[in-house]
Amino acid sequence: MGYRTTKSKIKVESDKANNYTEFYYHFFRNILLVSIPLTIISALALSISHSSARISSSDSLAISVPSSCTLSSSVDEAHSASIVNGRYEEGIGTTTLSTFCNDKNGYSVYAIGDSLNSEGNNVLVSNINNNYDIPSGTASSGDTSNWAMKLSLKAGDTSSTPPTIIPPFDNYSTVPITWTKVATIPSSTADMKEGSNFTTTYATYISPTQAAGTYLGQVKYLLTHPSAAEPDTSYFIMQEVANWKNDLDEEESVQAIDIRDGKIYWATKLKDGNIWMTQNLDFDISANTALNSETTDLNVIYNNGQYQEYNEGYTKPGNTIYWTPANTATTVNFNSTAVTGWVSSNTAPYSASKTDSTETGHASLGNYYNWTAAIASNNSSTLMTSTYNNVANNPQNSICPKGWRLPTISSVANNNEFSNLNNLYNNGSTTSEAGLIAYPLWFAQSGRITNDGVLSNYGTGGRYWSSTIYDSANVYGLVFNTNYVSPAHHDYVDKSAGWSVRCVAR
Repeated sequence: MGYRTTKSKIKVESDKANNYTEFYYHFFRNILLVSIPLTIISALALSISHSSARISSSDSLAISVPSSCTLSSSVDEAHSASIVNGRYEEGIGTTTLSTFCNDKNGYSVYAIGDSLNSEGNNVLVSNINNNYDIPSGTASSGDTSNWAMKLSLKAGDTSSTPPTIIPPFDNYSTVPITWTKVATIPSSTADMKEGSNFTTTYATYISPTQAAGTYLGQVKYLLTHPSAAEPDTSYFIMQEVANWKNDLDEEESVQAIDIRDGKIYWATKLKDGNIWMTQNLDFDISANTALNSETTDLNVIYNNGQYQEYNEGYTKPGNTIYWTPANTATTVNFNSTAVTGWVSSNTAPYSASKTDSTETGHASLGNYYNWTAAIASNNSSTLMTSTYNNVANNPQNSICPKGWRLPTISSVANNNEFSNLNNLYNNGSTTSEAGLIAYPLWFAQSGRITNDGVLSNYGTGGRYWSSTIYDSANVYGLVFNTNYVSPAHHDYVDKSAGWSVRCVAR
């Protein structure tokens, strides 16, 4: 199931002294990209018999087709009008919402009032006080001001697969306070590659008694794909952590979706003031499949000019950074403790996923990464100088989602982030892991992959990367076993081993 979200923002200004109301609309979007792989497999097996010799040959083909939709917007007519108090007006502004899907599975669009960035709030918020807020409704006269929304098929649109606008939103209707389906295209045999378009517009009634002032409101739109999918609105978006991290109270946990692959993670605001993933990162990497700074923690081509070769695999057309994993990069799927296909390397990124694991949620093992993959690089061998005394020189990119980063280990206390958590939740112990593997940290005893491709310490301890360099071959990290904890600078390990990743919000 894929999600797209976009918001529309309303602003109303009422000038009682001049007997008019000015209304305008501002639009911005947040797009969630989720790819659901569809696989086509064709195999040919050929057996030829000639005399007494028997020759056999086989060839196979596997094609992965990403299934995705996009939702975008453009303002066609500014949402502005001069409205005399006591007057009702329709057709205030027009914005086109455009959808595109590369398959035949359909989609549905949902809407919800989102005033003050609070889902379910459908008032126009007064800048005076909330006694003057304008509720959503369809009144066109009386003593109560209202505002309403309407969706329409775009005039002149020749798309072969236009969406169906769901009543009552084909007329001016109250802005919903729960996620409500407003438009849909069903799964069918129709070709959707042309895309489709529909428009949003607003109506408002300003009563004769409405106080002068500024009134703000929003409508958020969300696209689900395929059309049968219902939106699970309990999830935040990992890549939009800047929009919600300040709303969390201490030790409050939420679930957030990584828009790169649709996987869900627990995240918690901890006592150190940071938002941490309290679940191991589970993102796969693939050879020659580029990641970009719109969805991944890619910030610089190289760090302050210090590591010039760090730009291997990077390009920056325009304002977007792209990292393309080397052609040897892979995510190895394995079961048991033998990690067949794992390569001990500092010059190519590798990750591994344990396919026979039953752990879910906080206990999920996630993926194991060599440090080259953890810092989203194709060559970490050039990073040789210790950054323990200055984490500003740590690599500034990572495999984490956009807005997140690897933790740091440092001689500066505030930058020694694993140690801070151990002090706050594990009494600073170096002999017991109890506080690390319990609420609210939930560090998993996921073990590690050794350089020779063996899963070690699974179920008895954990190993977690930091971004802090020890020397040319080693990196600092969090190490713990049943009776041993090293959260500071005592343990470092070869970059080519496979460790877990926990990301921290920037």
